Amino acid sequence: MRKMLLVVFILIACFELTFAQTVLFSEDFETGTASTDWEVYRAGEESMQAVAMSSAPATLADGGNYVGYVHDSDVSYNGAAIVLAGDTSYQNYTIEGDVYCYKNHSGGSAYTGLVVYADSSKETYIKLVADFDSDNRFRLYNNHLSMVTMQYTFHHSIDASGVNTSEGWHHMKVKVETLDDGTTKFTCWYDDTELGSYIDDSADRMASGQFGAYSFQMSSTGIAGYFDNIVVTENPTETTELFSEDFETGTASTDWEVYRAGEESMQAVAMSSAPATLADGGNYVGYVHDSDVSYNGAAIVLAGDTSYQNYTIEGDVYCYKNHSGGSAYTGLVVYADSSKETYIKLVADFDSDNRFRLYNNHLSMVTMQYTFHHSIDASGVNTSEGWHHMKVKVETLDDGTTKFTCWYDDTELGSYIDDSADRMASGQFGAYSFQMSSTGIAGYFDNIVVTENPTTSIDPGEEAQVPTMFTLYQNYPNPFNPSTRIDFQTDVSSNISLSIYNLNGQLIRNLLNDYVVPNHYSVTWDGTNNLGQRVPSGLYIYTLNNGVQRDMRKMVLLK
Repeated sequence: MRKMLLVVFILIACFELTFAQTVLFSEDFETGTASTDWEVYRAGEESMQAVAMSSAPATLADGGNYVGYVHDSDVSYNGAAIVLAGDTSYQNYTIEGDVYCYKNHSGGSAYTGLVVYADSSKETYIKLVADFDSDNRFRLYNNHLSMVTMQYTFHHSIDASGVNTSEGWHHMKVKVETLDDGTTKFTCWYDDTELGSYIDDSADRMASGQFGAYSFQMSSTGIAGYFDNIVVTENPTETTELFSEDFETGTASTDWEVYRAGEESMQAVAMSSAPATLADGGNYVGYVHDSDVSYNGAAIVLAGDTSYQNYTIEGDVYCYKNHSGGSAYTGLVVYADSSKETYIKLVADFDSDNRFRLYNNHLSMVTMQYTFHHSIDASGVNTSEGWHHMKVKVETLDDGTTKFTCWYDDTELGSYIDDSADRMASGQFGAYSFQMSSTGIAGYFDNIVVTENPTTSIDPGEEAQVPTMFTLYQNYPNPFNPSTRIDFQTDVSSNISLSIYNLNGQLIRNLLNDYVVPNHYSVTWDGTNNLGQRVPSGLYIYTLNNGVQRDMRKMVLLK
């Protein structure tokens, strides 16, 4: 039913073109048959089965009609049953699912749980299990028993106090990461409570392996393990931090520099100097001001390198409103290069215009407007004077296009494309303060963090080629639950919309409305509508539209 595939296209998260998690495997058993991808850990074991929900000791809310069933029913392995899927080369993934957990079973200590980094050829598996007998604990451990210590070579007993250890259905989750050649990290959750992270640097550690399910009881017959809604995803790529500054040393970083000769650079000043205190802002804040009036009230400070591309800057900015001295702007700067006399900034302009402005500094003498300029309506957000959080993500899409995505207090303001003659493909980041007067205003900034944008990827096994046509592919898996992947390709740069409708033609979900360049892409739909609510089972239509061409296909959601 479901095949184990790594996504080999660039990934798109819902609503935003960026890095997303890849679903490696999902199984809800609602076809009434377990996936053929399940296999046994040891020869002769019984594999995963799909059985009626009524067969389980209790019904799983919203679990559908079928569940997974694992049992050493022929007693070939003294009550232990282990089933696996995936590939032994898999690294850095997260498995989660609903597991029926036993408590004080009459037949003896009974464990059920999830398996990671298993490899039957190496006779190794690692599992997180619920051991809710007199010990009242979780156990994260491998299967290598030391004859010297009489303990497993990797074993953690995790106290279960403070969580619901009643017998029944619970949600378990394990994230596994290969950190280096000698270290593996496991992070565990139970019913959304993080149980902790644990390092395996033993001689028996595994750096990759399959995932699966585990059931065991200290008896010859064992217990039946019941599982549902198993989902395995690749761990998202960690972002690289390029720069951070919270000014708490009382001195601004020496990385700050001026945009123009003779300007005043970034300073650290006492929080009490700012017009208002920033909650949790510490004792110091950044201060930017054209105090000697050398540049008619404009002050610009930068850091980083002019070769920087594809990064995100965010920070706390003191925003003015209807300043008595005239229209006053503060904000963040991206892709600045003083050698090219160019910078781009997002500023809060909360005067009578009540707007944000995203623009460069190149004024056209023909239009009397900046060659890249967007006025963004600030209606619907909090524009009161004070501290606000601003964020700009900048991406070089191709040789002629730069994309800016902007946020304010966690509200996305939108994405904007610069393909003007003055566009920048790289540059420094920084802070900006300006007032329409000779003296200007003081700009205050704090908690500035700059990170590389997560890297998108093309299958390394194939040479990436620019598509020659506009194509929408059939979603996979189909039918699906809980999520499915939609792939498409485009041969032209354009604004693309990908939407889902029901059979009545009503819009269910806008998955994508963004400017993209020619390439192969993939979107994941999690079966929710635009309000984040789960939609019912049924037939849905998904459409791809670039304003000139339109394609559509059908898919089925089953529960």
